[in-house]
Amino acid sequence: MSYMGEVRRTAFSSFGTAASGLLTGAFTSLVRVAKALHRRTLLNQLGDFDDRMLKDIGLTRADLRDAASGPVWQDPTSVLVVRAVERRAGRRQAVRDSLDATRPHNVSNAAPRETAGCH
Repeated sequence: MSYMGEVRRTAFSSFGTAASGLLTGAFTSLVRVAKALHRRTLLNQLGDFDDRMLKDIGLTRADLRDAASGPVWQDPTSVLVVRAVERRAGRRQAVRDSLDATRPHNVSNAAPRETAGCH
């Protein structure tokens, strides 16, 4: 019987796989925490903006407080993105509603059809 093409597993091969998985997971978590800490410094810089500047980007001071209230390892930008998107969607909906309110509902916008050959 030939051993060609067979893979021999040692007792430590599964340990190596588990160890590399743990190291990869630990490194990924470390990178995630480092990014969250960096983004918290950026959040502190947003705190230096005045209310008009925050409004221009779709945020309020309360949004900044809510984002900062999470755990240190949690990325605060996810809260800010959700708040800004919700506020922008609300403004768009308000514009649509005001346009719908000013539009007459019973008037047809379709042009009258001309009949061929009938004068």
